Amino acid sequence: MRKTLLGLSAALAMAAPSLSMAAFVSGPVVYNFNFIYSGTSTGLTYDADGAPYSDLPVLLICIDHETDPPFTYDIPAAQFDTEAGARAIKGGSGAAGEAAIYWLMDQYYESYYKNGSGEQRRALQHALWELGNDYDGTAASIDPSAGKARPALEDVTEYVLIPGTTQAAFVTAYTTLYDAMRATLPTLRTTYRSGTYTMDLFSNRDPEYQHMVALIERTPANTPPLADPSITGTPQIGKTVTGSYEYADNHADPENPSGTTYRFVTSPNPDITSSSQGTVVDSGSTGGDDQTVSYTVQPTDVNQYLYYCVTPDAQTGPTPGLEVCTAAAGPVASLPPKAVPSLNQWSLMALMSLLAAMGLTRIRRPRKA
Repeated sequence: MRKTLLGLSAALAMAAPSLSMAAFVSGPVVYNFNFIYSGTSTGLTYDADGAPYSDLPVLLICIDHETDPPFTYDIPAAQFDTEAGARAIKGGSGAAGEAAIYWLMDQYYESYYKNGSGEQRRALQHALWELGNDYDGTAASIDPSAGKARPALEDVTEYVLIPGTTQAAFVTAYTTLYDAMRATLPTLRTTYRSGTYTMDLFSNRDPEYQHMVALIERTPANTPPLADPSITGTPQIGKTVTGSYEYADNHADPENPSGTTYRFVTSPNPDITSSSQGTVVDSGSTGGDDQTVSYTVQPTDVNQYLYYCVTPDAQTGPTPGLEVCTAAAGPVASLPPKAVPSLNQWSLMALMSLLAAMGLTRIRRPRKA
């Protein structure tokens, strides 16, 4: 029975590596010699049981800078941690950087890498370095003249050693990429995933070598939808907080608005990952990701942290997705004490004059006979 389960697990991993749990893989990576730090592996295997990572070639492209690519001749087997996510990104962009890399490869793999010129491939390399090292979630951080990538400072003819290579073509290529990234990435949802290619971020286990984006030319398996919730407002008794979220599905399966559910949760813990780890104080259907849900903070919530948790539901395909909770808001504060009214200088002088006049009148009032 155990052997059967391992066989099914291996088959699933080969068909859709992104569905398998994060794990160590290793194997030879052959340098492609195409003016970008890319290599291809047909022999990556899971260290745990030796199962193949994929039954199709895995393309690996460097996303680091100032470290070595992991496919020189003296490295018999590269070693990676799969599903590394933001851990494979040296810049400060986190999940936004991971989504940005997937978007870039989704949009430009065919035109710039697979069918592109030497100048375009070199430009794509710089764009990946930009996202892996310099991008911080803002358009201003995408700068071809600053940071670690800096394609504007490179003479492409020193790297693309083929007749007809021109600096002008390289400038056009990287300008196109950088303009598109500045226009799109700051508002790109952090849950963006390709619906065309199976992709992953690999963290190199040896710090001397680069982290990689891995791409397999296979439509990714249809996976459950994702939600990216947020909570806004003042966590204070009597105040209102508002929950919202972004819905995403890698096969564009539409959301089922009545099936997507929310929970407002309180907890003394400043870091929970599930509504089951706290007290549910409000729940229901979200009505879709174009709607918001509000909650009025109660006296019983004082000193607790507030969370907004969402479980996305799709109309078609695998569903529901996993529940996701926001970062903590709070802790909830009690109402501030009512301020004692104060008088300004002129009001105080007027009051003193009035009191003086009242006292004088009292003194002068004649006594009854």
